[in-house]
This record gives sequence, structure tokens and C-alpha cells, in this order.
Amino acid sequence: MHQHRVIIAGAGLGGLTLAHGLRARGFDVAVYERDPHPDARSQGYRVQLDEPGLAGLERCLPEHLFRLGLATAASPPARVSVRDRHLGTLADRPTAPGPDPAGGTARPYRPYRSYAFNRPTLRQILLSGLADTVRYGAELLSWEREQDGTVTARFADGRSASADLLVGADGVGSVVRRQLLPHARVEDAGLRLIYGRIPLDALDAPDAPDAPDAPDAPDTGVGGAGGAEAAALPPWVFDSIFTVVTGGPGSPHVGFGPVRFARPPGAAGPAHTPPVPLTPVGDYVACLVGAPADHPAMPSFEALRGLDGPALRELAGRLVGDDWHPDVHRLLDRWETDSLFPLRISTASPVPPWEPGPVTLLGDAIHAMSPVLAMGANTAIRDAAELTRTLAGAAASGAPLVDGVRDYELRMREYAFSVVAASRRTGRQRVGQS
Repeated sequence: MHQHRVIIAGAGLGGLTLAHGLRARGFDVAVYERDPHPDARSQGYRVQLDEPGLAGLERCLPEHLFRLGLATAASPPARVSVRDRHLGTLADRPTAPGPDPAGGTARPYRPYRSYAFNRPTLRQILLSGLADTVRYGAELLSWEREQDGTVTARFADGRSASADLLVGADGVGSVVRRQLLPHARVEDAGLRLIYGRIPLDALDAPDAPDAPDAPDAPDTGVGGAGGAEAAALPPWVFDSIFTVVTGGPGSPHVGFGPVRFARPPGAAGPAHTPPVPLTPVGDYVACLVGAPADHPAMPSFEALRGLDGPALRELAGRLVGDDWHPDVHRLLDRWETDSLFPLRISTASPVPPWEPGPVTLLGDAIHAMSPVLAMGANTAIRDAAELTRTLAGAAASGAPLVDGVRDYELRMREYAFSVVAASRRTGRQRVGQS
């Protein structure tokens, strides 16, 4: 029986999830990542996963890694709050469960609820077991279809690789997409963010007690450390998985997402069976300040990228005016300046159906979206689960692999671009997205 070979361009959350899913189903998988090593650049901080992402992880990851992911995540109250600049409540809703990514009945490890993951920790978990699969320092330059139906990828260092399928999981600036769908448009959403964190405690103490390594261990979302630091913050910060404080459409906004680990990653990883080395990280609140790109106080993105941490915090203070609630200013005063970096938000336009072949796309490479609904990572991981299912089904039936690609692309365009549209609508209503 032919072992199908798949090349994945990009070692982000979606690409790594797909690698696990396909390897578990007998595919020969190679992931090519342009970064020279896994810690070459900042991977950001908090990422929220709801049912689409959690179900996708469960379907693709080895069970022990899924367990470790949940054990090292935080589960603040599963509500999203929107407040005005005086902290009056504008909206307060539960995080709604999404549909099962494989189109059938979900088989939850336990009932899915929203979790806040530390993105670098989750990525370390996803890299576990893939040491022989991920190739670093491999910047994709181009690809071409061969006469025998395979595809060859070519890299900047002179390497090339051939496979039955190339999956572009290479983000907003996707090289794979530019060649496959040159007409696909990714637009500037007209939003600029300053993103960072408010630390709540020191790193894990080496003698911190270990909790039971089980997915149903008591999980309050409140870590054991950092009590004094957390107590110094306004209680409303911890009442929701994410809180948006908005000045209104076209005005700046501020977002807060608490990450208080059920188990500190630095202790949980080595204690796991089998052990998984995880970098120690303390509890924190992810914090962002955003504004429309045309706000009078917002410099060009090129200038924004040139600002250091103190300058970014000073800019954020000018964006959030004196008439905002004092709690907001007190929180920004606690921002860790070394953690700050700017972001330009992009959003994709819907793409008409294209002829399926030995190349496809997932995640931001095809459906970049603004972060207002926290669905970017969820949808990328959902893509990985859906593509795993359709490719495995085609391989098991002896059908051409392109049949699985066709089924995946049909479903992905339907669910993903509806989320892109919803994110755009909500972004226009809440935070002045264009």
C-alpha cells in the first residue's frame, strides 16, 4: 500500500496539529519552517481555544499531549465582557460552543469549555514527538506541479522536496497562497495593536507541588502563586475569559485576558508521563491596546515597529485618554515593557472555488481574520482536523488524495469565511475595523 507523503509549509499551531493528525494515520509527513530554530522569534502570549479548536486538538494529538495541554491551560469564567471606558457593561455573554470540526458527533474528553493557553507552551507541546518531522531554516521560495501529479517545493537554501500534497500553513504572507491563488486578497483591516502582558507572579518555584496528571483534576483557573499581585488588580479583570474596554467605534480599545495556570507548565511538563520539557512561565494577564490606523495619535506601522517597549507604553497611554476609568490606567502602568510589540491586523476576502490539486491551504494562509472573536487559532486547528479526516478517508478507500483535498476545501470555505465575515462585522461594531 502506498504511503502518501505530505509537506507542510509552516510550523504554527495549525501546521503542527496537522502533522500529528496525519502521522497518526500513517502518512509520511515533513514540516518545513523558515525560522532557524523554534525560539527564533516571539510567538506571542495568550491564545483562547473554544470547542472548534479543542475538538480539533483532541482528534489530532496523541492522547497524552492533549491531556498535558488541558493540564497547563487556564479556564477563567467562560464569558466575554464588553465595557465602556467608564467600565459600564455593554455586553456580557458566555463563550458559545462551536460545531464539531469533523462534521459528526464530538467525542469530548470532557465537555468542551473555553481555555486560555499560553501560546509558547502550547507550541512546545505540539512540537513534542515531531523532532524528526520539523526542518528549520527552510524558507519556501516556490513550488511546482510535476507531470506525475506530485508537487515539488523549493527552498532558499537550495533544498527541494517532493510529495503527494503540499499544505500551505505559512500564515498571512503565504508563499503557497500567492502562487496557488494569486487573485486572493488579504487586506489591511485598519487596526493596529500594542500587545503585551501584565505579570502576576514569579516563575515556577522548583519545589512547587504537583497536581494529579489528569484532565479532570480540579481546575478553578486560579493558580497557586501570585496572590498578592493578582489581589492588587481590579477584580473585574478576572471575571471573564476576555474583557474588552472600548471607547466606541473608531476609538481606541483595551483588552484583558487572564492566564492563571491550572498547573504551572514548568512543573507539569517534566512530571508528565512521558516527560515533556516546558519552559517555566508565571501567571499573567494578556493586555492589548488597539486603535484604528488613522487615529491621530497612531504613527505609521513602520514607525510603530521602530518603537521600544517604553515608547509603546507611552503611546498606549496617549491613546487611552484621561477620561477613561482609573482602573484601566492602573493596569497599563503594570504592563511589562519588555513584553510589548505591535501588530497590524489583516483580514481575507472570500475566494471563489478553485480546482483542487496537490496543493492546499489552511489557517491564516487562506482565511486571515481579525482577533475580535478569538477564532483565528480555533479555525486553523479546525482546518487541521478536517483535512486529516478527509485525507485519511481518501487514503483508506484507495481514492486519489485529491478527493480528500476537494472535500476539505469545500467545507473549509463554507465555515471559515463565515467566521471571517462575522469577525469583520463585530470588529466594525466594537473597535473600528475597516
